[in-house]
Amino acid sequence: MTRGRRAWGVPATARTTLVALPLIVFVVAGLLAPVLAPADPTANDLAGSLLPPSADHLLGTDQLGRDQLSRILYGARISLAVAAAVLAISLAAGVVVGTVAGYLGGPIDRVISRVIDMAVSLPGMLVALAIIGVRGPGVENLVIAMPLWTWAPYARMARARVAGLRGGPHLDALRLLGAGPARVIGRHLLPPALAPCLVYASTDVGTIVLGVATLSFLGLGIPPPHAEWGQMLIEGRPYLASAWWLAYPPGVAITAVVFASNLLGERLAGGDERPSILRWVLPALRPRRPIAARTAPAGSSATLTAPAAATDAAPAAATDGDAVIRARDLSVCYPHGGGRRRVVAGVSYEVRRGRVLAIVGESGSGKTTAALAPFGLLDPDAVVTGSVTLGAGAGARELVGLPPHERRRVNGRRVGVVFQDSLAALNPLRTVGAHVDEAVGNAGRGGRRAVTRRVTEELLRLAGLPDPAAIAREMPHRLSGGMRQRVQIAIALAGEPEVLVADEPTSALDVTVQARLLDLLGRLRDELAMAMVLVSHDLAVVSRLADSVAVMYAGRVVESGPLATVIENPDHPYTRGLLDAVPRPGAAPGTRFRTMPGRSAAGPDDTGGCAFAPRCPIAVAACAHDRPALEALASAAHRSACSRHPGGTALLPVTARERDGL
Repeated sequence: MTRGRRAWGVPATARTTLVALPLIVFVVAGLLAPVLAPADPTANDLAGSLLPPSADHLLGTDQLGRDQLSRILYGARISLAVAAAVLAISLAAGVVVGTVAGYLGGPIDRVISRVIDMAVSLPGMLVALAIIGVRGPGVENLVIAMPLWTWAPYARMARARVAGLRGGPHLDALRLLGAGPARVIGRHLLPPALAPCLVYASTDVGTIVLGVATLSFLGLGIPPPHAEWGQMLIEGRPYLASAWWLAYPPGVAITAVVFASNLLGERLAGGDERPSILRWVLPALRPRRPIAARTAPAGSSATLTAPAAATDAAPAAATDGDAVIRARDLSVCYPHGGGRRRVVAGVSYEVRRGRVLAIVGESGSGKTTAALAPFGLLDPDAVVTGSVTLGAGAGARELVGLPPHERRRVNGRRVGVVFQDSLAALNPLRTVGAHVDEAVGNAGRGGRRAVTRRVTEELLRLAGLPDPAAIAREMPHRLSGGMRQRVQIAIALAGEPEVLVADEPTSALDVTVQARLLDLLGRLRDELAMAMVLVSHDLAVVSRLADSVAVMYAGRVVESGPLATVIENPDHPYTRGLLDAVPRPGAAPGTRFRTMPGRSAAGPDDTGGCAFAPRCPIAVAACAHDRPALEALASAAHRSACSRHPGGTALLPVTARERDGL
């Protein structure tokens, strides 16, 4: 069976059209009512009252001699127009309110959630009756009263959708590019929040039409002599036994519209064989051109300004003043059980221009948190303390506590980030070119669309992607994992950053793609003289690129120093354990990996003692209550946080064969 078709070969789109046919027919009939109606729907002819259906009057006449077919057509015009107005107001208000609440979170989200709960719990029709009872019947009052209870379900759905996206890498990437809350909400959160609401709206059409008809039936809707289906029902009720054609046609019209809208909603709600509403609606919401870019300064070039050095050229010799980023006593806490729980404690590191620092540790060690915390890329509830400075001398800037508007001048310009999950970090509704165009515009390197796109293609070419013009037109899901990572690199390079942070850039990639990506990062490091922070759990990966390494365990740095020194002479048992976990190409078949017993600690142990002690093969009694400090070893640059009992067991050095295996 072909996907999207049933056994009898009817396309899914055709089936959906058939389901929606009654609704489509009445919408078209209402729009064309002045052309299709054979008579004036409000013209009285008492001499021709209550005439049965005939060639002159296809649906007969009512008690005042008005043509029933004309009134049905004009009734569709009025009923569906009111329903469309109510639906538009409810959908717009609900989606905006829910999106804002889901994105901002915190007290604002809690207050809006309580208001939504109250609106959902109230009996909607009674609310409408109360409003119309005070203001009186009429089209305007209907449009005011009904959205007061129909907006809440849309707000709840939009809030749930956005709350699930709030902590995703995609929004981190947008914040890194300097996008403010208004742009994030308007350009990147409203479209995905709108999709499920549009599906629900298709079912809500019938509910609103039925509500308008009910209010008109009670005498509180559209006042006579206007033709409206509910009003026609109440006028035909006394004549059910003698003139069936007065009540049945409007009743059938209401039933057909409600039934068709409900079936349409089920069709659009999803399923492998059902057409997605995204295919119909969201393309119209995608930006057709890149976000307006800032005008480049006079005399600036639209091409990359990387030095024209050869790819094998070594970076310039670093001096003490070349440190681009310095972290001192960096700590991160999250609210927990009425208090705070630390996930990173007292981390210090620095990276010089043209050098690569690798932060290494297993999952949960706090390495990603320590790398992203200085740039405001953690959850809004995170409390970051300590000091992180970007730049040196008079141009140095403190990043901890930086206001959002100031941070947007740093992120995406002086700092670039490559996230671990490339598919989640890229907006699935926008092309690759649109992503890079936005980064170029935010960095102030664009101009007119053609200029911006030239810079975009140059960035994609620099990131090692073949045929940049074709790649720019592709959607992210059509690229391989390695190509998406290169797209992220192109976005990160748009602002010519001083620091590039790569969070697990090679995870989930095969070894060949890993090697190519690491070679690319090394080439960019040499050509652009950037400082680079590489986050990884694999020491074999960082050994290809890093100059220095910081090993983290349970939110603290347990060993740091030059890469060669740490790998050849590891001092901390945890570092040795990470080295033992690296597969050895020359190992005999069937050789078991050496593993560390126990499980990783959940976070820094502030009560004292070494967090690694329960898993440490050389732990002594003092390790349970004395937390070792990070102290210099034989080389001042090599530091370790491990207290050994005098005469205790020393770590075996890494052999040449093991080192070659890395």
